[in-house]
Amino acid sequence: MTDLRSQLHRVADAVEPLPVDDDLWQRGVAARRRGQALVLAAVLAIIASITWSAVLLQTPDREARTASTLPAEGAIPQVIAGVPADLEPTSDLAVGRASVAFVSGQREPVVVTASDGVAHVLDLPSFGPDRAAYALSPDGRRLAYGAEPDGTLARIEVVDLETGESQVYGSSNTGSLEFDALAWSPGGTWLGWTSTAVGDRTGIVGAIRVGGRTQREVFVDGTVPQLAAADDGSLGLSWIGGALAINRPGADLDRIRPAPPGAAGAFSPDGRLLALASGPGRESYTLDVTTRQVLRHPFPDDTLADSVVRPVGWVDERLQLFLVQPVDGSDAELVVTTPEVDDQSTWRRRVGSVAATGVTNLSVAVDLVPDLDGTSSQELTHDFGDTTPGQRDVSWIIGLGVAAAIAVLMALRWLWRRLLG
Repeated sequence: MTDLRSQLHRVADAVEPLPVDDDLWQRGVAARRRGQALVLAAVLAIIASITWSAVLLQTPDREARTASTLPAEGAIPQVIAGVPADLEPTSDLAVGRASVAFVSGQREPVVVTASDGVAHVLDLPSFGPDRAAYALSPDGRRLAYGAEPDGTLARIEVVDLETGESQVYGSSNTGSLEFDALAWSPGGTWLGWTSTAVGDRTGIVGAIRVGGRTQREVFVDGTVPQLAAADDGSLGLSWIGGALAINRPGADLDRIRPAPPGAAGAFSPDGRLLALASGPGRESYTLDVTTRQVLRHPFPDDTLADSVVRPVGWVDERLQLFLVQPVDGSDAELVVTTPEVDDQSTWRRRVGSVAATGVTNLSVAVDLVPDLDGTSSQELTHDFGDTTPGQRDVSWIIGLGVAAAIAVLMALRWLWRRLLG
């Protein structure tokens, strides 16, 4: 070992020292720092690309399509269809303003929110799955339904869809009731209802001033499955078999004779006209309550075949919104029309489509239909795209994020080698 050390010393003494720059150490330190910075930048680039992909995954792709065209207050979807059988109900009823409400094929209560077109199955307390009493207010902010009797008390619950809070209204009748139908007035101030006493054929109809204490009830002979409510508290009632009557607060039943060709559907905002449910046929009917004249609006030629026509509500004093269901079983259409044909009449079909199955007890927030601008190209409903949870193709987003990360790493590797020589 001593000999080897001595030999190395002699070699070192014989070799001429190489010139070394005075700043070599500083340059080495700087290169090390650059390497550390590039490593940090690579890590940040990977994190950024993954985060970007995650944001894309969480942001519905329909937002880009609808942001500039969706009204601030929301819209009615162009296509109203059933919901998947495995869609989980939500007990949080503060889902927001709704555009439509219906009962699904699984007999579950559903609302579609106006801001995004997403369907929500609601876990409504004491909701009776066989009930027809289920109605959305014209502004889409409140939902009313007939609850299962609590003991002997029949109840109607009105849910504020923006706050999730509920108001409960009870009937003064001590017997157990089954609610047959609910109907909001055009301004959402009154809620009409019909019911049948369990084990009896006696019908009871009533009206509730929503948010107040005013209620009234009228006993009627027989079952009244359809009704309409006006903003003065009046009710339009239809019996099985076609009889129709008007009941105003503090007055007796005013029977309409001869019976019009349809059942009570929806009062106009001023209460002067009553749109009628009718069919099968190829026309819509409206009753002038004051003159008792029946107004008729035939379908234009070569449009809809024989159909069942059901009023959904009034867009304004002149325009009605009908659900028209062809008898051949095809999907229904929303149609905007005037009560009769004249110089200013309107008939707009294909405003929206409604699936023939999986959608029952449909009610629509007619306040969300925009004012007509007089052009046939105006869209009165909105295409929200695919809003079904879990059905979105995200593979392209993941692939794009990975490719971006690889590209960033290759660029940094090239830059690193160039800087370090």
